[in-house]
Amino acid sequence: MRQSISQLSLLVADYDEAIAFYTEKLNFILKEDSKISNEKRWVVVSPPNSECSLLLAKASNEIQIKSIGNQTGGRVFLFLNTNDFERDYENLLANNIKIIRGPISESYGKVLVFEDLYGNLWDLIEPKENETSLFYSTAILKIKNENEIDFALSEIKKLKKETQNEIENITFEIQQSKEDELIIVVWECFKSEEAFNNHLKSNHLHEFMKLDLFEFLNGYSASIIK
Repeated sequence: MRQSISQLSLLVADYDEAIAFYTEKLNFILKEDSKISNEKRWVVVSPPNSECSLLLAKASNEIQIKSIGNQTGGRVFLFLNTNDFERDYENLLANNIKIIRGPISESYGKVLVFEDLYGNLWDLIEPKENETSLFYSTAILKIKNENEIDFALSEIKKLKKETQNEIENITFEIQQSKEDELIIVVWECFKSEEAFNNHLKSNHLHEFMKLDLFEFLNGYSASIIK
């Protein structure tokens, strides 16, 4: 069985002012605005690329009017994930949106609490990278010519520096065996297997391989088991 939440109802005082706030200040998308009757419209907004949308429902009786901005009794109501916390934080400030708490760093990522035009509380969250998607590679190398140890080490250090400048590289570590100075262990970590494969295609790695300074003894690549 597969289920998902597609929409949440959010009580608003006025359709147009709510649309303006969410689309102009939070940069949401207006997905639908259909007239149902003279008083009622079907208005749906959502963040870009979100599977869940907000149905902006105009309050129509006294109980609903009293609940505008307080559908959860004062607790944070909605959680907005982002891949660029600083961008969205600056956007909140630029639009004079009230920030209640934060920004702070938690174990799960960066977070702040802000208030929408009616007083509903939102968490803006940039989650930390999910380590289950990280990709690791280990290689054991042997310097071919013992007279070129210093040169080989200088070249692999250059490769390390260039690899660390790759956007999705997390770690590139070099270790030299204490028992045999010809043996070098390289340990790499990338944000994804795709990022690792892009590294394999990089010009700096190809230029390094042309030097033919090392032979590969053994190695492995693996993702963390979920």
